[in-house]
Amino acid sequence: MANWIQLMGWGARAIMLVLLVLSVWSVAIMLDRRKVFRAELAGTSFDEIKMRIESSSGSNLKDWADKNPSFLAGVIRVALGAGTASESVDRAVQAYLTERKLMLEKGLSLLATFAANSAFIGLLGTVMGIIQSFGILSSQQGSAMNAVMFGLAEALVTTAIGIFVAVPAAIAYNHYSQKLRNATQEAGAVRDWLISKAVR
Repeated sequence: MANWIQLMGWGARAIMLVLLVLSVWSVAIMLDRRKVFRAELAGTSFDEIKMRIESSSGSNLKDWADKNPSFLAGVIRVALGAGTASESVDRAVQAYLTERKLMLEKGLSLLATFAANSAFIGLLGTVMGIIQSFGILSSQQGSAMNAVMFGLAEALVTTAIGIFVAVPAAIAYNHYSQKLRNATQEAGAVRDWLISKAVR
């Protein structure tokens, strides 16, 4: 029984260590995505792009897009380089969007996994801590009440850390997923606007 109680205690501590590692990993992904999304999506709004399409010739628009590293400027570069057929433009832009989405989505699936499972991992630590506490109480080893209270407190800490990892990961995942959806929709609108205006 004593070995089983000790095993439960070490199990809860191991889970706490795993959650701390996941927390650091999650923050690293958030910082990386923040940097990437700022570089790709900042600097040019859809309204500005629309005005440029309406007011610029094809060559002027291409010159501007070649100097602009943003996501939407890339759509214009690809669309203008795809020829005059609407189907060619559509396929070229779709291929570009698929490539850029794969790059922008990197790490987001891990954030979703952390958000969905960290609280459950913390709960497992809580269950193991409670098992340890009841094992100590039943065996009445030494100062049983103090050991039980410590075990319960330790168990609750694992749940708290699990929630601490899950909530920011869920917020970051939703935030960046929404930004990616918005960027994709804007890119589709830019493509359609170019096709409808027949800018070449």
